Amino acid sequence: MLTPVASAPALAGLCAMSGIDVDVVPTTSGAVAVLEIAAREKDEWDIGELVGEAGGPSLPPEAEDLAANLSRMSRAGVVLMTAELATDVGIESGLSGHIHARRYIGGEPDGDVPAGLVLAGADQVVEDLILGRVRAADVNGHQRSGTIPRWKAARMFTRGLRKRKP
Repeated sequence: MLTPVASAPALAGLCAMSGIDVDVVPTTSGAVAVLEIAAREKDEWDIGELVGEAGGPSLPPEAEDLAANLSRMSRAGVVLMTAELATDVGIESGLSGHIHARRYIGGEPDGDVPAGLVLAGADQVVEDLILGRVRAADVNGHQRSGTIPRWKAARMFTRGLRKRKP
């Protein structure tokens, strides 16, 4: 989840004070909230998800809830990025799937945005996280908001706002 919060400690503190348990990763383009969701099996594939019919792809409810909650904390909103990826084996082996980006403002979806353009303007670590090249816990400066005591979260939030560092 791309956020307008420049400081990872500020975002981690804000999430901790709000009872939101996520991984927070610093980037040069702002703090990112990461929620890893296990792959789910779909009963039936719908081509409407690819061509934009029926409201576009259905996003994981946990991710949508997180995006709605985080977007209520910021006037600028957040961008939820999800990826459905698989490793193909065979003649043309490699990673395949699709990436989706949706903006949330004030707790509500505000429309889909081109995922490629979002990734082009973001730090390389965002792409690495989306494609599974790196785990959030392995990124330098990573913090888990759910493990931060409330008193420390408040301190991190206020210090993070002053320093404005990734």
